[in-house]
Amino acid sequence: MTRRALLALLLATAAALPACSRDAPVPSSSDPTGKDLVKGAVVAAAESNGGIRLYKIIHVDDYPEPAGPEYHMIAYDPKTQTFQEAANLWKHRRGDVKVALDHIFVRMVNFIKRDHRVLTVESVSDEELAPYQKSRR
Repeated sequence: MTRRALLALLLATAAALPACSRDAPVPSSSDPTGKDLVKGAVVAAAESNGGIRLYKIIHVDDYPEPAGPEYHMIAYDPKTQTFQEAANLWKHRRGDVKVALDHIFVRMVNFIKRDHRVLTVESVSDEELAPYQKSRR
């Protein structure tokens, strides 16, 4: 096979392959019962004043009903305009994601009403957990 024919074959094969996407996956919805809100979950949630903010759940206090779960989270900046932008920001973070609040406390009954997506579940580092542990002293 000549070089020209081989090159044409390679180009045709490459053109037929689907393009690689750099977009992170985003669930179409969240679990309405909150079962996906677990320790280590990275959550993109709509803010009441606009935009989408990233959060990471660092600890869950699981109380029986009617109280229900309470989440200890880290809130991140910057806010984005869409869930896809938030997912891509988390996936490709290179210093772009900054801690806005290192520890916030949110009850499930208040958080579950917000439009949100669990983007991924990761381990929680000792550094991420430290502000929560300090608040307990």
